[in-house]
Amino acid sequence: METIDEKILTIARFPNNRALLLQSRLQAEGIDCFLSHQNLLQPAVSTGVEIKVRESDIDKALRLIEQYKQERGIQKEKSVKKLKSVRRILVPVDYSNASKKAVKFAVEIADMIKAEVKLLHVFYNPAIDVVPFDTSHAYQINLSNYLHEIEQTARKQMASLVYETRKMAAVSKHKVKVSFSLMNGLAQDEILSMSDKFKPGLIVMGSRGMGNQSGGLIGSVTAKIVSKSEIPVIAIPENSKSIPVRQLKNVLYATDFDNYDQVALSKLINLMHPFNATLHIVHISIGSKKSWDKMKMDSLKKFIKEEYEHFPIKCKILVGDDIINGLETYMRDNTVDVIALTNHSRGILQSLFAPSVTKMIMHRISRPLMVFKAKDS
Repeated sequence: METIDEKILTIARFPNNRALLLQSRLQAEGIDCFLSHQNLLQPAVSTGVEIKVRESDIDKALRLIEQYKQERGIQKEKSVKKLKSVRRILVPVDYSNASKKAVKFAVEIADMIKAEVKLLHVFYNPAIDVVPFDTSHAYQINLSNYLHEIEQTARKQMASLVYETRKMAAVSKHKVKVSFSLMNGLAQDEILSMSDKFKPGLIVMGSRGMGNQSGGLIGSVTAKIVSKSEIPVIAIPENSKSIPVRQLKNVLYATDFDNYDQVALSKLINLMHPFNATLHIVHISIGSKKSWDKMKMDSLKKFIKEEYEHFPIKCKILVGDDIINGLETYMRDNTVDVIALTNHSRGILQSLFAPSVTKMIMHRISRPLMVFKAKDS
């Protein structure tokens, strides 16, 4: 039973805003709560605010405060995960229709996740390296003029592309920031070098379809970036349909139950969180279902349910004799907009990253392809 002279004791100290929240919470539980050293003019003073309760309420109050700390820790962890989502997007371009589609795709993603975009063009022609050396003065002059002409043309084309991209970015909801760089060297080397400097969370590249063997960022360069980049890469096929990013509804993650799946899925979900889209996790079992397939799929499903409780997912194990045919059929039947894979050095999906097969996927499926690099690749 309370007495008039019951002691009032300090049980915690918090910044002003948190102290006010805790006071409301404790009082809602029937605990009288008093704040001292509260400074309404300077709520962020380093001394903080003391939370005081009656001696008889200490045990219950401490339990509620500990519960509050745990809840706040979970909320903070979720917030950190969201902050770790993409904030910079690198877009290598060669001024082709494929790379222009990549630019549009990148700006639309950047608008949704509040990221900035950097356009990169590598203008040095590697073919020059194989020209026999000639000491004649005329040859050196012609070579110098040729290089100068390449650079000037690249600058003019970049200026035009930047102008069009900034016009697109200006009408975006978050006014996406667009910058650019021109580099001289081998395309794949300079793209990876810029990635190290710019530190993007995502690389978006155009890739030309089968039968198009002209210069630029064709499938071979894209495949090299996919195989070497530690950063997730989205390859946009030249023949892909231009669907506004905000209208993407279904994303497929093809799994061979690799050890890196949980990391890749976490990155993918963090990227998808602003979208109203469903994630389809699909495994193609060649020949027949394996006894352990369901167990592994259930493990992935449990991981996502625990880490991303309300994120919409569908899991499917299919039997087929061809991976690409299986994926293509599933994507058609479920109107999938984007396909995602993990690039790893072993397992059934390894063949997907041979350059010729990569181009085949882009040509046949005509959907953006997102590739994650497994650390053990």
